[in-house]
Amino acid sequence: MIDSEILKKLQGTSIEERILVIEAILQTVKNDMALTSSQLLCAEEHPLKGKVIHYDAPYESVAQEDWETLK
Repeated sequence: MIDSEILKKLQGTSIEERILVIEAILQTVKNDMALTSSQLLCAEEHPLKGKVIHYDAPYESVAQEDWETLK
């Protein structure tokens, strides 16, 4: 809808109805902002979440030669 169409529809309504429309719009914006910010926080806290993980040799010893130097 174009802004002028919305304004024309609101002209025939009472102040109480206009306030309800404004409150509904603000609640929608608030919910969208909360959703967006929670998605950003999740991405910042877990930067590898959803990334593909691949192990070349998952059951091979890790740094076995380093254990020899500790003896």
